[in-house]
Amino acid sequence: MAGELHGQGQDLGVHTCSECQQQVETRWHCTECEAYDLCVHCYTAKDHPHEMVKVGLGLDECPMSVRECRRLAIRRCIQSLKHARQCRNAACSQKDCQKMKRVVLHTRSCQRKTNGGCPVCKQFIALCCHHAKHCQENPCIVPLCLNIKQKLRQRRLQLRQQRFGNHLPQG
Repeated sequence: MAGELHGQGQDLGVHTCSECQQQVETRWHCTECEAYDLCVHCYTAKDHPHEMVKVGLGLDECPMSVRECRRLAIRRCIQSLKHARQCRNAACSQKDCQKMKRVVLHTRSCQRKTNGGCPVCKQFIALCCHHAKHCQENPCIVPLCLNIKQKLRQRRLQLRQQRFGNHLPQG
């Protein structure tokens, strides 16, 4: 399950080409070698003996800025998540529906998420946090949204109290 988001092009991190050491987002990943990734250029220039799969969001090939491409990718992930939360069709044909359903199910039962040891949970929680920062829906169907919004409100309140509490006159 750890590769669920990563393997489906949902990994938003930057990786290093194993040949030229350039940082890349879109890469070709070897299905047999451990942590062997090639940039698009090295993939076409080098003849690797194992099967390789293209991984990433295509940000390296995107005509928009990297920031804009990432924002678009995150928006698509959130839309897929919202759809999956409402979808009751076990054979749904929407591209990422089944994957999102599996990720939500995984996150509910994962034992490693509490200490940050699960990359799938970590990325899923980051997606939910990003959503919650901008969410105006009440109630919201995105998992963890309500809890995250409450924690964000508490944090803002604590910061205000610290800021204004330190400036009170001593009497």
